Amino acid sequence: MAYGDFIRHYAKIAEEENCEMLCVGCEMVQTDKREAEWRELIASVRPIYRGLITYNCDKYQEGRVQWWDAVDIISSSGYYPIGEWKAHLDRIEAVVRRRDKPFFFMEAGCPSRENSPRRPNDWSLPGAPSEEAQKRYYEDMFAACAKRDWMRGFVLWDWPARLYDASRAAENDDYCMYGKSAADVVRRYYTSGGAAAEQA
Repeated sequence: MAYGDFIRHYAKIAEEENCEMLCVGCEMVQTDKREAEWRELIASVRPIYRGLITYNCDKYQEGRVQWWDAVDIISSSGYYPIGEWKAHLDRIEAVVRRRDKPFFFMEAGCPSRENSPRRPNDWSLPGAPSEEAQKRYYEDMFAACAKRDWMRGFVLWDWPARLYDASRAAENDDYCMYGKSAADVVRRYYTSGGAAAEQA
């Protein structure tokens, strides 16, 4: 089955289920430069699916995609190192302003593991479990993003279908925040209407 057939199949399902948004691709860096093919694919989806369409580029790639005008919303994977959010948001903002499109992070998060805030996209980085490391990362990310009026939100990675027991959360070093300190940071951020999370 061709990729276009695959996406159009799910576009039909998305339309039938009244999904608000459809992502036509995720972190397909080597294909980002195939502009004509992406435009053709998106154009072929529009008659099938009437909702919002986005493409999720990989981190650092926001300025390299030349066909953002073909989608409704710009999205990317925001696994940026702690302490570096301002510089990356400045770079992304230039793209968002130039394209005049809404933006959100379709993926963002950090493992609850020592050293992970510096390399949040590295699944295999060694280190002991650390709720504090994950918590600090979320605080830094939310505080930086709350200052940008063009930021529309996050899809936080991840929340598996089968959760570990909450009593064992401190032993878990994965991205899920269930039962961990980062969950409180997320709760405060969203209950405050997206204002910067309070520092605990």
